Amino acid sequence: MTEELLVKTLLDARPRLIAGTLAVLRDVHQAEDVFQEVMIKALRMRDSFSDEAGLLAWTRVSMRNQGIDFVRRAGRLDTILSEMALDAVAASLDAHEAASPKVTALRQCIASLPQESRRLLRLRYDEGRSGRDLAALLRRSEDAIYKALSRLHAALRKCAEERLTLMKEASS
Repeated sequence: MTEELLVKTLLDARPRLIAGTLAVLRDVHQAEDVFQEVMIKALRMRDSFSDEAGLLAWTRVSMRNQGIDFVRRAGRLDTILSEMALDAVAASLDAHEAASPKVTALRQCIASLPQESRRLLRLRYDEGRSGRDLAALLRRSEDAIYKALSRLHAALRKCAEERLTLMKEASS
């Protein structure tokens, strides 16, 4: 599997994968960290995946297991849902993610960003680079990187909300 196809496949499935991990961790930042770590592992193992379905199945299981390991290390075992509940969450997410208006709106908003902003998002979330790495790579202060990411998150949230409103109005 090419690196490009692997990254595209995982980014397209990212909301569903993170949502499934949220069912275990109940913390969006930790779920994002798990996604990034598993994506790096997948990139290293990309020759092991014959198709997108195999990659997604491996990623889903890896993220769930890593989330469970984190909860165990933190001593929060009482917060873990049963395997059956986690499977039900995953199945539900698979069924609804493809048609999600929120995902569609967010993808459109990301596509409309300036190239440099998309590059910053790609480096941070696709490649899993830390704020410190981004600061060195882009020759900016770490604080400037975090401010830029914060502004991008706010702009994407506003854009997605506006697009969702327009979608609702158009369907009325």
